[in-house]
Amino acid sequence: MSVHTQGVIQALIRANKPKPAEEEARERKPVVTISRDLGTGGDAISEALAARLNVECYNMEVLDAVAKSTNVNASLLQSLHEKVNKASDAWLYSVVFGKSVSRDDYLSNLVTTVRGIYRKGGIIIGRGGHVILAGRDVLRVRLTGSVEVCGRRYALAQDIGLTEARKTVRERNRARGQFIWKMFKSRVNDPQNFDLVVNMDHFADYDQAVEIIMIAAHALGLTKEAVVAAEV
Repeated sequence: MSVHTQGVIQALIRANKPKPAEEEARERKPVVTISRDLGTGGDAISEALAARLNVECYNMEVLDAVAKSTNVNASLLQSLHEKVNKASDAWLYSVVFGKSVSRDDYLSNLVTTVRGIYRKGGIIIGRGGHVILAGRDVLRVRLTGSVEVCGRRYALAQDIGLTEARKTVRERNRARGQFIWKMFKSRVNDPQNFDLVVNMDHFADYDQAVEIIMIAAHALGLTKEAVVAAEV
């Protein structure tokens, strides 16, 4: 259920227009943030969850929208994500076109984009969504797993050796954790930062994880079924 960049941007513009409180509460769709380790099936689970909740799923679209706002190529911002833990000052990243993106520029546009999605509703994959929307009526999910199990899944999905897969899982998870720390001073593995933590070592069937998340969303009153039950 991914969406095109232009559609995301236009939706965010509409979402950021002020609305009466009653109308906004009535129209708001559920929001779930997904923080995931590599090899947990996070992207597939997020897409399936979006279909169940009838909302859009936002992954790279968030980065595309930020790139549009800062007038910087999205692939360069993606490179900035990957290098943030390798450079002494990656947030003064000189772009080929002569544009410099400061950490504050990026963070400001990222927060604006994620908050826009919050008002529209949707599944937000990564990008620190669980930190940005802390304290709001959203479900913050963490999908985690051991290097061994996640490595096997990743090796199978990418058709690579297990040793290479384990190395990639470690490196990618470390980079994601360092990004969250550098941006928000938050530990990505701290369970107190989430409403639900699922150890994907125990769920080979992704639909089982989706069901667990749906139950949690229902318990928090984020699904239509919960709203109807509350009104009765």
